[in-house]
Amino acid sequence: MTAKGHFFLAILPAEIIAFTSLNNEAQIIFLSGAAIGSLLPDIDEPRSYIGLKFPYLSIPLKLLGIKHRTITHSIWFVFIFLLPGILLKNIFLIGMAFGVFMHLIGDMLTKGGVPLFYPYNKKYTLLPKKLAFYTNSLIEHIIVALLVILNIFVFFIISGSLNVL
Repeated sequence: MTAKGHFFLAILPAEIIAFTSLNNEAQIIFLSGAAIGSLLPDIDEPRSYIGLKFPYLSIPLKLLGIKHRTITHSIWFVFIFLLPGILLKNIFLIGMAFGVFMHLIGDMLTKGGVPLFYPYNKKYTLLPKKLAFYTNSLIEHIIVALLVILNIFVFFIISGSLNVL
């Protein structure tokens, strides 16, 4: 999945969580964490959106032999942020863990899948092969467009600016 897809896939449920259960300050902190976390697993790829923004992180990871969709695309990477977030009661780290988790969900919708329990290399997917899509395909672009529309719709409903129901 592309950076846009990861971002909008993570922000949609993060919006719902933040706006229905957190105060104003915590909402911004949680959403910021989720936004960064939604892109962070691709730091293992220097040509990714986040890899290009932070080459001083992505290039050394590549030089250390960290391959794309390995450790940063596993459930262990989620726990790197979730456990300290819970222990420290840090809403930003919990948001990051949520964003990383949603990144994994997004990549599990693609044909490539993710090695959820790396170093065990079995790739996990959520869709049957016929429904899974390739990264940056027309299907992904349609999904991203729908996610953008849903994000806007949910934001206005939750904020009370749109009285649909």
